[in-house]
Amino acid sequence: MKKLLKYTLKKVPILKIIGENTEKYIEGISIHSKYVRKNMIFVACKGKIKNGHQFIIESIVKGANTIICEILPPIIYSNITYILVKKTIEALGLISSNFYDHPTKKIKLVGITGTNGKTSVASILHKLFYKMGEKTILISTIGIQIMSNKFINLYNTTPNIVEINKYLNLSIKKGCKYAFMEVSSHGIHQKRIFGLFFTGGVFTNITHDHLDYHQSFDNYLYIKRSFFKNFLSKKAFALINSDDKNSKKIIKNSLAKTYFYGIQKKANFSIKILKKNLHGTKLLLNGHQFFTFLIGEFNVYNLLASYVTAKLLGKKESEILKIINTIKPIKGRFEKFFSYSGIRIIVDYAHNPNGIKTVLNTIKEIKKKEERLICVIGCGGNRDIKKRSLMGKIVYEICDISIFTSDNPREENPEKILIDMKNFISSIHKETIKIILNRKKAIQTAIKIAKKKDIILIAGKGHENYQEIKGIRYPFDDMKIVKALLKKTIY
Repeated sequence: MKKLLKYTLKKVPILKIIGENTEKYIEGISIHSKYVRKNMIFVACKGKIKNGHQFIIESIVKGANTIICEILPPIIYSNITYILVKKTIEALGLISSNFYDHPTKKIKLVGITGTNGKTSVASILHKLFYKMGEKTILISTIGIQIMSNKFINLYNTTPNIVEINKYLNLSIKKGCKYAFMEVSSHGIHQKRIFGLFFTGGVFTNITHDHLDYHQSFDNYLYIKRSFFKNFLSKKAFALINSDDKNSKKIIKNSLAKTYFYGIQKKANFSIKILKKNLHGTKLLLNGHQFFTFLIGEFNVYNLLASYVTAKLLGKKESEILKIINTIKPIKGRFEKFFSYSGIRIIVDYAHNPNGIKTVLNTIKEIKKKEERLICVIGCGGNRDIKKRSLMGKIVYEICDISIFTSDNPREENPEKILIDMKNFISSIHKETIKIILNRKKAIQTAIKIAKKKDIILIAGKGHENYQEIKGIRYPFDDMKIVKALLKKTIY
């Protein structure tokens, strides 16, 4: 793909142009010098750790013919075009949108934001629309999926704006009319969605998370709110969880047409739980009874948000209800495995206090008194330290047996993380928490301890198929480990 530079610069607020004219052709855009190829634009963005301006020379050596920067480099090459702008990250959004022919003007893009439930809602919508015969693209934590094709793995929940526009453009060429995208607080704050046009936005909930990055809950709330305030126009819709205590704050100063969904408080769209167990949930929605394979109240919220979004996008209620009950659990989101020995395993991505509390209480509500709840859990390194003891306490107080282990320690000492998890005070006194640093051994121990009909929750990593240690991602899939261990276990 190639485009004249002058077209890629349309509506970009330029301070100064130095060097060759803008009639040259561009064959790509990059914010990472190592990915730069011949005739590409290199956009020098300032990151939290690295500053792209330090890699301008390297990008030119690799073939960049245009540099977008906030500060001109000390050496100016005559064959290179230098575009000086006030904020390169904002220019990047406009440039990438121009280069990829403004895909969000041709596709109905819905952004899903919140602390928990983003992946589930986005994935349910993707599956629902695909089963209704629509061609769609999913952009989520799990990766990018165009229709039912293989997932394209990503590093961030919200990819950079170049990748978003690139894959949206590709999906449109394949006939996609709808796009469902997770919108993380990091993605909003780092302007990874700048220049996109959203048809609608969904708010799931907001609780304690990412405070290592945002410093305070108020900052975190402000960033989430800015999505509805700054990225949704009068023509867009905002779908808000009315049962979240911050629901009114989230939509403050939003121009979008607002709708509320919920289970407890009065809302535009409500749902009632009739029956729930470890196999699924029976629901009453707008006079219609149906069974879903999804388990727990939190998943009922996700299902309702998906149902309402489909209606707001013009789908008929009868068509939605016919298919929505066939949607199965998302990988790593309350994903179940029942062994021949009678042990029930649940793998879930819960990695913050509210997430783990919700999942554990869901299991506790539907399990029988004599059935024990065993939890294997860790906390990620180089992330919010304050949530570790909160999560440790929740698991200790709710579960019959708690096994603290390693998650993704990243650059941190995993033993230090486990000490932080144990650093809580509780009025409940029970058996000492088991500390098993090796995650595989921790899972193996849980299986050995478990008796028939006991439930083991393995939390924190969910869909992830790696364990990140000192910058290296080693293959590790909780569910695959479980299945392999149970095959070797003799009862």
